[in-house]
Amino acid sequence: MPMSSVDISLPEVGRCLRIENATDVVTALTQAMPGWPVTVDAAHSTTPDLYMYRDAEGLWQGSLNEPNEFTVPSVASAACSLVGELVSQRLQAHTELLGLHCASVEIDGQLVVFPESSKAGKSTLSVAFAAAGYRVFGDDALGLSAQGEGVAMGVAPRLRLPLPESFSAEFVAYSERHAGPQDERYRFVIPTAGRLASYQDRCPIGTIVLLERDPSNLQPQVVTLAPGEGLLQLLQQNFASSDVSDARLLKRLLPLVQQVNCVLLRYSEPLVGARYLAQALQQGAVEQASPASLLHTPPAHADVPALSLLNSIWTPALQVSVYTVGDELFLIHTSTGAIHRLNVSGKLAWQLLRHEPLSGDAISAVLAEYFAMPVERVQTDIAMLLAALVQAGLVVADA
Repeated sequence: MPMSSVDISLPEVGRCLRIENATDVVTALTQAMPGWPVTVDAAHSTTPDLYMYRDAEGLWQGSLNEPNEFTVPSVASAACSLVGELVSQRLQAHTELLGLHCASVEIDGQLVVFPESSKAGKSTLSVAFAAAGYRVFGDDALGLSAQGEGVAMGVAPRLRLPLPESFSAEFVAYSERHAGPQDERYRFVIPTAGRLASYQDRCPIGTIVLLERDPSNLQPQVVTLAPGEGLLQLLQQNFASSDVSDARLLKRLLPLVQQVNCVLLRYSEPLVGARYLAQALQQGAVEQASPASLLHTPPAHADVPALSLLNSIWTPALQVSVYTVGDELFLIHTSTGAIHRLNVSGKLAWQLLRHEPLSGDAISAVLAEYFAMPVERVQTDIAMLLAALVQAGLVVADA
């Protein structure tokens, strides 16, 4: 088989990829990125950092900066892998953009973003919104500008195969009608013209949506959440390099979550869920969430008896930065960069400690009166809270 060698160039990153003896990979990559124009030229004398080639054993991907190449099982998998690398190159080249691992769709001139949550369905919802006539910004990556705008990558959504039998015939038919590169595991779905944002399109973010997919949930539900839910999810789903601290990310994301709504979508079938969510957001038909527990920080496994925690006098540690997000607090231990989140009740406990050193019993008594709850129940929560704060180094015993 004759050897062919081409170089791929993209807006925002330039010449970025060498492909040898695999014209089918070039075709698949171009189909998978309909909103990010691919330029194909004869190979230059200098090889780009990223490359892929085919030999008698199959497809191989590598990088000039990495010692080991790896095999890619199919042309569709090659497109998946290369798309991820190219998006990363774009985000590295444009450090003003914060890369978020999320799906996004435009509804009434604002972006609705779905941060990654294991198998909750952000990609299927992206395809569902395209099928319902909305413009998709992407199903996996979104750039966030300093002004709080989402920046599209121009990449088509990708479904995991096989599709569940519970998906509607309308959804399945759309995904098959608009199928792009696919193999046994994945299928790119190329939305109708105008339903996929191009690589340079921007749109302000209006809502953060967390997902809960349950096959038994026949009637979709949209519930309002505290802003901190969205902030915590975004902090966990970013593409920032390892030298960017959580504290810096929080400062970047904090203005965003203070301006946008955060809701939970409970649903089963993606097309039904997409249409229900769009209608709920457009009509403001969002339900209120039930009251949360006292403590968002996971209980610590500290070997400190609850009685000692409640009897001791505590005060905030010196190396703690505090950020208010709605009715909640985010505490950052400045020496470690670790972030801890307290809801409204935990926030009140922290504010009492900031006012003066107090025992756990004293805090419990104040909160029991404030919330009109039995003091014994509050003491249990306060002991858990103090154990977590002590373990995190956020409070210390008062001298």
